[in-house]
Amino acid sequence: MSLPLRVLGVALTLALLWAQEKPETRAQENPTEPPTPIIEEPAEENTPPPLSDKESRPLRIGHQFYTEAAYNQWLNVPDTLRGSVEGLGSIKLNFSWLHNLRLGPLYLGTGLGLTLRETRFEEPVALYRTGEALSYTIDSLPASVRAKSKLQLGYLRIPLELGLLHKKFQLAIFGYGEYLLWAKHKRKYREGDDLTRVVFYGNRTFRTTPFQYGVGARVGYRGVGIFASYNLSTLWEAGKGPTNVRPLQVGLYFFDPIPSAAKKKRRKTGFTATAF
Repeated sequence: MSLPLRVLGVALTLALLWAQEKPETRAQENPTEPPTPIIEEPAEENTPPPLSDKESRPLRIGHQFYTEAAYNQWLNVPDTLRGSVEGLGSIKLNFSWLHNLRLGPLYLGTGLGLTLRETRFEEPVALYRTGEALSYTIDSLPASVRAKSKLQLGYLRIPLELGLLHKKFQLAIFGYGEYLLWAKHKRKYREGDDLTRVVFYGNRTFRTTPFQYGVGARVGYRGVGIFASYNLSTLWEAGKGPTNVRPLQVGLYFFDPIPSAAKKKRRKTGFTATAF
Protein backbone atom coordinates (compact mmCIF):
# COMPACT_ATOMS: atom_id res chain seq x y z
CA MET A 1 0.00 0.00 0.00
CA SER A 2 1.30 3.41 -0.92
CA LEU A 3 2.03 6.10 1.61
CA PRO A 4 -0.85 8.42 0.61
CA LEU A 5 -3.41 5.67 1.19
CA ARG A 6 -1.95 4.91 4.62
CA VAL A 7 -2.18 8.59 5.57
CA LEU A 8 -5.78 8.75 4.33
CA GLY A 9 -6.73 5.65 6.38
CA VAL A 10 -5.22 7.09 9.54
CA ALA A 11 -7.11 10.35 8.97
CA LEU A 12 -10.47 8.55 8.54
CA THR A 13 -9.86 6.50 11.67
CA LEU A 14 -9.16 9.65 13.71
CA ALA A 15 -12.23 11.34 12.23
CA LEU A 16 -14.49 8.44 13.27
CA LEU A 17 -13.07 8.43 16.78
CA TRP A 18 -13.61 12.18 17.08
CA ALA A 19 -17.21 11.89 15.81
CA GLN A 20 -18.06 9.25 18.46
CA GLU A 21 -16.53 11.18 21.39
CA LYS A 22 -17.74 14.72 20.52
CA PRO A 23 -21.55 14.38 21.22
CA GLU A 24 -20.85 12.85 24.63
CA THR A 25 -18.48 15.68 25.44
CA ARG A 26 -21.06 18.27 24.32
CA ALA A 27 -23.77 16.54 26.34
CA GLN A 28 -21.55 16.80 29.36
CA GLU A 29 -20.64 20.41 28.69
CA ASN A 30 -24.19 21.57 27.69
CA PRO A 31 -26.80 19.27 29.29
CA THR A 32 -30.25 19.48 27.70
CA GLU A 33 -32.26 19.09 30.99
CA PRO A 34 -31.62 21.38 33.94
CA PRO A 35 -30.78 19.68 37.23
CA THR A 36 -33.71 19.12 39.57
CA PRO A 37 -33.53 21.66 42.41
CA ILE A 38 -33.54 20.36 45.98
CA ILE A 39 -36.24 22.01 48.07
CA GLU A 40 -35.78 21.79 51.80
CA GLU A 41 -39.06 21.56 53.68
CA PRO A 42 -39.27 23.89 56.68
CA ALA A 43 -39.26 22.26 60.05
CA GLU A 44 -42.71 21.84 61.61
CA GLU A 45 -43.50 24.46 64.18
CA ASN A 46 -44.90 23.45 67.54
CA THR A 47 -48.26 25.24 67.20
CA PRO A 48 -50.16 25.22 70.50
CA PRO A 49 -53.69 23.77 70.35
CA PRO A 50 -56.56 26.28 70.35
CA LEU A 51 -57.82 27.29 73.75
CA SER A 52 -61.00 25.69 74.95
CA ASP A 53 -64.14 27.73 75.43
CA LYS A 54 -63.66 27.80 79.20
CA GLU A 55 -60.00 28.92 78.89
CA SER A 56 -60.72 31.63 76.33
CA ARG A 57 -63.80 32.91 78.22
CA PRO A 58 -63.02 32.76 81.95
CA LEU A 59 -65.78 35.27 82.71
CA ARG A 60 -69.13 35.02 80.95
CA ILE A 61 -72.42 36.87 81.15
CA GLY A 62 -75.70 35.00 81.36
CA HIS A 63 -79.18 35.52 82.68
CA GLN A 64 -81.74 33.81 84.89
CA PHE A 65 -85.48 34.18 85.44
CA TYR A 66 -87.24 33.20 88.67
CA THR A 67 -90.87 32.59 89.52
CA GLU A 68 -91.54 32.24 93.26
CA ALA A 69 -94.71 31.27 95.11
CA ALA A 70 -94.66 31.16 98.91
CA TYR A 71 -96.66 31.41 102.09
CA ASN A 72 -96.40 34.92 103.53
CA GLN A 73 -96.34 35.22 107.31
CA TRP A 74 -95.85 38.20 109.59
CA LEU A 75 -93.64 37.56 112.62
CA ASN A 76 -94.20 39.30 115.96
CA VAL A 77 -97.66 40.42 114.86
CA PRO A 78 -100.51 41.12 117.33
CA ASP A 79 -103.17 38.42 117.55
CA THR A 80 -105.71 40.73 115.93
CA LEU A 81 -103.61 40.89 112.72
CA ARG A 82 -102.69 37.23 112.59
CA GLY A 83 -102.66 35.86 109.05
CA SER A 84 -104.56 32.90 107.67
CA VAL A 85 -103.64 30.36 104.98
CA GLU A 86 -107.27 29.61 104.16
CA GLY A 87 -107.94 29.81 100.43
CA LEU A 88 -104.30 30.74 99.71
CA GLY A 89 -105.07 34.04 101.32
CA SER A 90 -101.58 34.81 102.63
CA ILE A 91 -99.36 34.36 99.61
CA LYS A 92 -96.25 35.89 98.15
CA LEU A 93 -95.49 35.96 94.42
CA ASN A 94 -92.22 37.15 92.94
CA PHE A 95 -91.03 37.42 89.35
CA SER A 96 -87.34 38.30 88.98
CA TRP A 97 -84.93 38.61 86.07
CA LEU A 98 -81.20 38.49 86.88
CA HIS A 99 -78.15 39.38 84.79
CA ASN A 100 -75.32 37.07 85.92
CA LEU A 101 -71.54 37.30 85.78
CA ARG A 102 -70.35 33.67 85.65
CA LEU A 103 -66.98 32.17 86.55
CA GLY A 104 -67.24 28.45 85.96
CA PRO A 105 -70.18 27.16 88.03
CA LEU A 106 -70.18 30.25 90.27
CA TYR A 107 -72.16 33.38 89.48
CA LEU A 108 -72.98 36.81 90.84
CA GLY A 109 -76.22 38.34 89.61
CA THR A 110 -78.50 41.33 89.96
CA GLY A 111 -81.54 42.60 88.14
CA LEU A 112 -85.15 43.63 88.68
CA GLY A 113 -88.23 41.95 90.08
CA LEU A 114 -91.87 42.48 90.93
CA THR A 115 -93.03 41.23 94.34
CA LEU A 116 -96.60 40.82 95.52
CA ARG A 117 -97.28 40.14 99.21
CA GLU A 118 -100.81 39.50 100.36
CA THR A 119 -101.96 38.76 103.90
CA ARG A 120 -105.40 37.44 104.70
CA PHE A 121 -106.37 38.11 108.29
CA GLU A 122 -108.05 35.47 110.41
CA GLU A 123 -110.48 38.08 111.68
CA PRO A 124 -112.51 40.62 109.64
CA VAL A 125 -110.04 43.41 110.39
CA ALA A 126 -110.70 47.00 109.35
CA LEU A 127 -107.54 49.08 108.88
CA TYR A 128 -107.64 52.86 109.09
CA ARG A 129 -105.43 55.79 109.94
CA THR A 130 -105.47 57.74 113.17
CA GLY A 131 -103.19 60.76 112.98
CA GLU A 132 -99.81 59.47 111.72
CA ALA A 133 -100.31 55.87 112.83
CA LEU A 134 -102.22 52.80 111.73
CA SER A 135 -105.22 51.69 113.75
CA TYR A 136 -107.28 48.54 113.39
CA THR A 137 -110.46 47.05 114.76
CA ILE A 138 -112.48 43.88 114.23
CA ASP A 139 -115.83 44.34 112.55
CA SER A 140 -118.79 43.40 114.71
CA LEU A 141 -120.99 41.42 112.33
CA PRO A 142 -124.06 39.21 112.65
CA ALA A 143 -123.46 35.48 112.56
CA SER A 144 -125.13 35.29 109.16
CA VAL A 145 -122.47 37.51 107.56
CA ARG A 146 -119.22 36.00 106.35
CA ALA A 147 -116.34 38.45 106.01
CA LYS A 148 -112.82 38.47 104.56
CA SER A 149 -110.10 41.04 105.07
CA LYS A 150 -106.79 41.26 103.14
CA LEU A 151 -103.86 43.64 102.85
CA GLN A 152 -101.93 43.55 99.58
CA LEU A 153 -98.53 45.22 99.10
CA GLY A 154 -96.68 45.42 95.78
CA TYR A 155 -92.95 46.16 95.51
CA LEU A 156 -90.28 46.79 92.91
CA ARG A 157 -87.38 44.51 93.88
CA ILE A 158 -83.63 44.80 93.22
CA PRO A 159 -81.92 41.51 94.19
CA LEU A 160 -78.23 40.64 94.58
CA GLU A 161 -77.49 36.92 94.42
CA LEU A 162 -74.34 34.82 94.84
CA GLY A 163 -74.65 31.16 93.94
CA LEU A 164 -73.55 27.96 92.29
CA LEU A 165 -75.22 26.43 89.24
CA HIS A 166 -73.70 23.12 88.15
CA LYS A 167 -75.21 20.13 86.35
CA LYS A 168 -78.75 21.47 86.89
CA PHE A 169 -78.16 21.87 90.64
CA GLN A 170 -78.43 25.33 92.20
CA LEU A 171 -77.46 26.65 95.61
CA ALA A 172 -77.57 30.38 96.33
CA ILE A 173 -77.85 33.10 98.92
CA PHE A 174 -79.30 36.51 98.14
CA GLY A 175 -80.23 39.89 99.50
CA TYR A 176 -82.82 42.31 98.21
CA GLY A 177 -84.12 45.83 98.48
CA GLU A 178 -87.76 46.65 97.71
CA TYR A 179 -89.68 49.84 97.17
CA LEU A 180 -93.44 49.99 97.66
CA LEU A 181 -95.44 50.56 94.46
CA TRP A 182 -98.98 50.11 95.76
CA ALA A 183 -100.95 49.19 98.88
CA LYS A 184 -104.52 47.90 98.88
CA HIS A 185 -106.87 46.82 101.66
CA LYS A 186 -109.81 44.64 100.57
CA ARG A 187 -112.82 43.63 102.63
CA LYS A 188 -115.67 41.38 101.50
CA TYR A 189 -118.99 40.80 103.21
CA ARG A 190 -121.37 38.05 102.10
CA GLU A 191 -124.85 37.45 103.46
CA GLY A 192 -126.77 34.85 101.50
CA ASP A 193 -126.50 35.83 97.85
CA ASP A 194 -125.54 39.43 98.62
CA LEU A 195 -121.86 40.35 98.26
CA THR A 196 -120.35 43.68 99.27
CA ARG A 197 -116.76 44.71 98.49
CA VAL A 198 -114.90 47.57 100.11
CA VAL A 199 -111.45 48.51 98.78
CA PHE A 200 -109.06 51.16 100.10
CA TYR A 201 -105.94 52.23 98.16
CA GLY A 202 -102.79 54.11 99.12
CA ASN A 203 -100.09 53.69 101.71
CA ARG A 204 -101.02 56.95 103.39
CA THR A 205 -103.75 54.98 105.15
CA PHE A 206 -101.70 51.94 106.15
CA ARG A 207 -98.43 53.74 107.03
CA THR A 208 -96.09 50.86 106.10
CA THR A 209 -92.40 51.62 105.53
CA PRO A 210 -91.98 52.16 101.76
CA PHE A 211 -88.43 50.74 101.58
CA GLN A 212 -87.89 47.16 102.69
CA TYR A 213 -84.79 44.94 102.63
CA GLY A 214 -83.92 41.38 103.58
CA VAL A 215 -81.99 38.19 102.92
CA GLY A 216 -82.75 34.68 101.72
CA ALA A 217 -81.47 31.39 100.38
CA ARG A 218 -82.53 28.87 97.75
CA VAL A 219 -81.67 25.31 96.69
CA GLY A 220 -83.02 23.59 93.59
CA TYR A 221 -82.52 20.86 91.04
CA ARG A 222 -83.76 20.46 87.46
CA GLY A 223 -85.67 23.72 87.44
CA VAL A 224 -87.58 23.54 90.74
CA GLY A 225 -86.54 24.16 94.34
CA ILE A 226 -87.39 25.61 97.73
CA PHE A 227 -86.48 29.02 99.10
CA ALA A 228 -86.94 31.21 102.15
CA SER A 229 -86.65 34.97 102.59
CA TYR A 230 -86.77 37.15 105.68
CA ASN A 231 -87.17 40.91 105.99
CA LEU A 232 -84.47 42.56 108.09
CA SER A 233 -86.47 45.77 108.04
CA THR A 234 -89.72 46.16 109.96
CA LEU A 235 -93.02 46.55 108.15
CA TRP A 236 -93.92 49.60 110.22
CA GLU A 237 -91.69 52.21 111.77
CA ALA A 238 -91.94 52.82 115.48
CA GLY A 239 -95.02 54.83 116.31
CA LYS A 240 -96.71 54.21 112.93
CA GLY A 241 -98.00 50.69 113.45
CA PRO A 242 -97.40 47.39 115.26
CA THR A 243 -93.87 47.13 116.61
CA ASN A 244 -91.15 44.87 115.17
CA VAL A 245 -93.34 43.12 112.55
CA ARG A 246 -91.22 41.37 109.90
CA PRO A 247 -92.45 39.31 106.92
CA LEU A 248 -91.18 35.75 106.38
CA GLN A 249 -91.79 33.75 103.19
CA VAL A 250 -91.20 30.03 102.57
CA GLY A 251 -92.16 28.30 99.33
CA LEU A 252 -91.28 26.96 95.90
CA TYR A 253 -89.45 28.58 93.04
CA PHE A 254 -88.86 27.73 89.40
CA PHE A 255 -85.68 28.51 87.45
CA ASP A 256 -83.76 27.71 84.27
CA PRO A 257 -81.36 24.83 85.13
CA ILE A 258 -79.16 25.35 82.03
CA PRO A 259 -77.04 28.55 81.91
CA SER A 260 -77.60 30.70 78.85
CA ALA A 261 -73.94 30.39 77.79
CA ALA A 262 -74.23 26.58 77.76
CA LYS A 263 -77.35 26.83 75.61
CA LYS A 264 -75.49 28.98 73.09
CA LYS A 265 -72.67 26.44 72.90
CA ARG A 266 -75.17 23.62 72.37
CA ARG A 267 -77.32 25.12 69.61
CA LYS A 268 -75.10 27.99 68.36
CA THR A 269 -77.95 30.49 68.63
CA GLY A 270 -79.65 32.57 71.24
CA PHE A 271 -77.89 34.44 74.00
CA THR A 272 -74.41 35.75 73.14
CA ALA A 273 -71.77 35.17 75.79
CA THR A 274 -69.37 38.05 76.41
CA ALA A 275 -65.75 37.52 77.45
CA PHE A 276 -63.67 39.84 79.59
